[in-house]
Amino acid sequence: MDTKTDAEGMLTPYRVLDLTDEKGLLCGKLLADLGADVIKIEPAHGDSSRRIGPYYQDDPHPEKSLFWFAYNTGKRGITLDLESAHGKETFRNLVQTADVVVESFPPGYMDGLGLGYAELEKLNPGVIMVSISPFGQTGPFRDYKAPDIVAWAMGGQMCLWGDPDRPPIRISHHSQAHLHGGAEAAVGALMALHHRNLTGQGQHVDVSIEESVAHVSSYFSAIWDMMHVNMPRGAGIRPKSQVKTRMMWPCKDGYVIWIYWGGLSVPWNLPIVEWMKDEGMADDFLGSFDWATLDYDTAEQETIDRLEAPTAKFFLSHTKAELWEGALKYRAQLYPVATAADAMESVQLAARGFWVQLEHPELGTRITYPGAFGHASVTPPRVTRRAPLIGEHNGQVLAEVALREGKPGAQPLQAVKPPSTVRSLEGVKVVDFGWNITIPLTAKLLSDCGALVIEIESEKRLDPLRTMGPFKDGESGLNRSGNFNIWNTCKLGLTLDLSQPKGVEVAKRLAAWADVVVENFAGGAMKRMGLGYEELRKVNPGLIMLSSCMQGQEGPYSKHPGTGHQLTGLAGFNHIAGWPDKDPPYLSSYTDFPAPRLNAVAILAALDYRRRTGKGQYLDMSQLETGLHFLAPILLDYNVNGRVANRMGNRHPGAAPHNAYRCAGTDRWCVIAVFTDREWEGFCKVLGSPPWTTDPRFATLDARKANEELLDKHVQDWTVAQPPEEVMRRLQEAGVPAGVVQNGQNMLEHDPQLKERGFFVPLDHPEVGTYWAPRPTFLLSKDPYALTRAPLMGEHNEYVLKEILGMSDDQVAELIIDGVLQ
Repeated sequence: MDTKTDAEGMLTPYRVLDLTDEKGLLCGKLLADLGADVIKIEPAHGDSSRRIGPYYQDDPHPEKSLFWFAYNTGKRGITLDLESAHGKETFRNLVQTADVVVESFPPGYMDGLGLGYAELEKLNPGVIMVSISPFGQTGPFRDYKAPDIVAWAMGGQMCLWGDPDRPPIRISHHSQAHLHGGAEAAVGALMALHHRNLTGQGQHVDVSIEESVAHVSSYFSAIWDMMHVNMPRGAGIRPKSQVKTRMMWPCKDGYVIWIYWGGLSVPWNLPIVEWMKDEGMADDFLGSFDWATLDYDTAEQETIDRLEAPTAKFFLSHTKAELWEGALKYRAQLYPVATAADAMESVQLAARGFWVQLEHPELGTRITYPGAFGHASVTPPRVTRRAPLIGEHNGQVLAEVALREGKPGAQPLQAVKPPSTVRSLEGVKVVDFGWNITIPLTAKLLSDCGALVIEIESEKRLDPLRTMGPFKDGESGLNRSGNFNIWNTCKLGLTLDLSQPKGVEVAKRLAAWADVVVENFAGGAMKRMGLGYEELRKVNPGLIMLSSCMQGQEGPYSKHPGTGHQLTGLAGFNHIAGWPDKDPPYLSSYTDFPAPRLNAVAILAALDYRRRTGKGQYLDMSQLETGLHFLAPILLDYNVNGRVANRMGNRHPGAAPHNAYRCAGTDRWCVIAVFTDREWEGFCKVLGSPPWTTDPRFATLDARKANEELLDKHVQDWTVAQPPEEVMRRLQEAGVPAGVVQNGQNMLEHDPQLKERGFFVPLDHPEVGTYWAPRPTFLLSKDPYALTRAPLMGEHNEYVLKEILGMSDDQVAELIIDGVLQ
């Protein structure tokens, strides 16, 4: 790239007031990495997230929380008592200087202080207030408590993962659900900022953590919607298959992830078979197997067992490093199940300069951190400084406030259009070269908020989402896939053969028209097609282009093939999920879901920067690196304490009980999480205070942790006779966190919270009839959504070519004759 890096960040002009706890810290961190002045406001004794481990050298001190370190880099920090008159006045003065306020208090708390959005808007009509809460600001569950395990269960992520003979599982150690909510809050904040640039007015952004998780689980609801099937736990990726298949395989020193595919994907199986043949470890059955005959929906278990037996022996004869080296040589979609130690030793991450060292003068040391969440050619995100100490910037920030005393408050920005008539991304034009999950979901975040998105497809290179289902009523067809239809809403569809020069020329004309181009081909593929950023910026110097491939565009492993299924293992999620005495569980393509949110944050920030400067840029996003930001505390734990995090089921060091408990009905479960003495008292009261609750073995948290297996048995003896919805209701009404482990059917048809908030939107489709697609997981007070269905294959060819590119009938006909449109 010959672009010059600017000293300022994409969001340098903006100020953000961060009032969040662990539910929203990631939001402020992302905005700070992009250059915003983020001021973390906490009480005098420090934010509650400072008491979340692990800790520096295992010292449980509020200034030594590695969780705090991970998600507060780049911020300034002050202490403020929002319940005092002085604190409120100081906060009001700060709001007059701010663009965004982010908070995660219980719904109604800020209103009760006289600091809700309605009041802040009077002080600063342009202010954007982002509220992050477990279930949103409205609805029957709005006041329910939801630590990570509850949000994970209610949002659908627990129902499918784990062993059938044990409770469903979460990803151990720290709050994945809260991180999704924080990332979504950053998207919502920047979406509202774009809306403000069009209308001159701020607005309230309502982020639901349950909905943020439900978006990750939306393929479960699609399976129910299309096929009326709830996948059983441990079924992997094949909802109709009755055979058991391995995806996580033991090797000499750990595990690798490898998937034998069926259908159109069977060529992906061949590299491993070739490798095994070369080492003399493929028996006659495996070596001569006709993969074209493999259909997991009809396969016999004996066939699968005979294919897997020699494969298992082969993997057990090698180490993870040997298998990874061989996978690179044979271009096999095999990846190691990494640990935190493996991540730190990654050649790819080192080559991309992922790790950064930050000074901690208060500790007399430097600590290695995950670096920026993406690369950018002009204004790269940067991790610039460690998290603030308690009140570290009081003098600095409060002096800035004092300079404003006696001055008038912020004046309204110049309104361009009435807010009620404007979509947030009105006028933004996007060309979507994506396939599978990550880029389709990235572009959906933009199209659902008003951007004009043209999705490029080709019959020669079909989007796997169209071919892998779930299909309506089990009948396959390119327009009948539930996943394709839910993840491509509000887009136009164009079929274009990019293997032909004329197809490339049409793509270049679209790039000249567009504001943004997004793609997730393998590293370097767009450049080889003549559609790389350097080529496209010749026709559009202001273009913003985002590439989101497995491991980034550069580095020794950037071109290695694979999908999110394998990358989830390489990032380290599989290693820390499940039970310590069991193999790591398969977690599907989990890394495909943090990535779209961070991609959208980067695109929206780049659009804002271009609006101010006229400069476009190239955004190189690695799905591995975005995923690692959701594991930052355990990476710091390894760097600081030398500890490699492992699986610990549903255990939590600060809660007991903390698990999923069997309830009445077939495979019905409710999670319960008791953190405080008050919650324990409420829990015992709901149970009717049976004698066992007064046993000294359960009198304190430490005692309950020491007797957790017996505690779980007692709890399940109570839950097993009741529907999970009743268990949740009774406990939540007593102030005890609890939540139903929801499957696709529960979320789509029975969850009153999702129903009242209109999370699933009914859309009419000419081939599948009415189907239900998720809207974005934040509600904008001045930009209501209006979703439209996903495009049919090639549905908008003529419209795009004639109305957008201005081509004549003869030119379009020539493209059809030449087979460019297909």
